[in-house]
Amino acid sequence: MRVTTEADGRVFQRVVDYVQNALAAGDLKPGDRLPSERELVEKFSIGRASVREALRVLESMELVRSQPRDPRGPLVLPVSVGPVRRSVAMLTSAKVFTLGELVQFRMIADASANLLAANRRTEAQLVALERNMARMRQSMPKGYHEFSRADTEFHELVAEAGGNQLVQVYGDVTREAIQSLISQTILNADDQTAHMLQSIRHHRAVFDAIADRNGLLASRLARETLYAYYAGYVDDAERAVMADLVRECGGRVSTS
Repeated sequence: MRVTTEADGRVFQRVVDYVQNALAAGDLKPGDRLPSERELVEKFSIGRASVREALRVLESMELVRSQPRDPRGPLVLPVSVGPVRRSVAMLTSAKVFTLGELVQFRMIADASANLLAANRRTEAQLVALERNMARMRQSMPKGYHEFSRADTEFHELVAEAGGNQLVQVYGDVTREAIQSLISQTILNADDQTAHMLQSIRHHRAVFDAIADRNGLLASRLARETLYAYYAGYVDDAERAVMADLVRECGGRVSTS
């Protein structure tokens, strides 16, 4: 048997591809075990260093967890959105995405989440949203950090009520990316209380639309409010795209 060496290139990628393809095909499931390190060396005819590199990559992708000298082989993990969050955060930090681009995407994602929630929400989910809004009001005296946590939870509850996992995941990571760029600006603002009160009014309007199963209104409110919050922080070209997104759904562009 010929063992492929590091000189043959990124041979560890063969193991990574094998695991990813097996997961996609359903041949590997959470809780399964990969072959041991020795068995992987034999299976792929590659060096032990390449197998270890492949396992490091798979662990960084949160697809497996391995322990040294574990004879059972690496454990296959449930698929996680953690790598997506880190990728978007990294791209945001590197300024690959502008604030305007992130807000534009969030306008689309939040509008979709609100529309779906209005169509699919249950009475129990409405109760959870009402309790969240009460926590939001109670958090105001504690400062913007506490308020922001309750604000984020509201959007998570709405996305959960909508039932679309892609909307939920990408809405979450985009919201986190925007907050990482803009939170300090809000914290330094003199009108934090006014900002929080405005947010509460918006959430109440969205809640009422969802409760009434008025998906078009709930969707429009998301775009209008995000435009009002962030239009002043982006350049003219990005603001124009945001305005088009508002008008596209019949909304009004705030000039305040």
